[in-house]
Amino acid sequence: METPTETKIEKRKPGRPSTNDSRRKEILEKSTECFIKFGYNKTTLDEIGDAIGFNKAALYYYFKNKEELFIQVVNNQLTIGLNKVQHDLSDMPDNDVKICKYLWNRTQIYANLIRLTSLSNENILDLNNPFEEIYMPYKKAEVKYLSSILSKFVQNKTSNEIDEFSELVLDMVNSMGLSALLIRNLSNHTQVLENHNVKKETIVKMLLKSFNCNDSK
Repeated sequence: METPTETKIEKRKPGRPSTNDSRRKEILEKSTECFIKFGYNKTTLDEIGDAIGFNKAALYYYFKNKEELFIQVVNNQLTIGLNKVQHDLSDMPDNDVKICKYLWNRTQIYANLIRLTSLSNENILDLNNPFEEIYMPYKKAEVKYLSSILSKFVQNKTSNEIDEFSELVLDMVNSMGLSALLIRNLSNHTQVLENHNVKKETIVKMLLKSFNCNDSK
């Protein structure tokens, strides 16, 4: 998921808001540029409106506040990023390596989104409820995706067992990724996440090995 951070935000000539989807899409695109260029805290609705070509009041025609707009930006970026990861891995054999690769790449997407928008620890906690709401559909989709991979090579397990295991692994990875972001300074996030990834991959492989063992009686 790449968004230009150095490109100068181009301004449009002032105009009245419209109800079509193209204008809403434009707002999201320009807002994404603003959040990445200035960070969440320093971005104002005035700056976003100026980049699009109408005043802040017009933005309320589409979004009730900056937080709602930001959540929609996050939603859009996650959809693009996760779809790309799954597409890039589509030709890889269905095994534990593919699962570890996916878990690493999807963690990078979430971490990069937080870093690029300059979210602080306080922002993450303050936005926790909205993020939780927006994440639930993604979680269900990710559990389904992981289960589809597991079902190709895991033996003697029911679909329910595979789904439960997929959710367990995803929750574990999320917990490790969040702790890496909250405990350490985000400016050092790359090395922190690298270290967590080594631990995470070891744990995931151990869990997969245990889960895939035939039950002995």
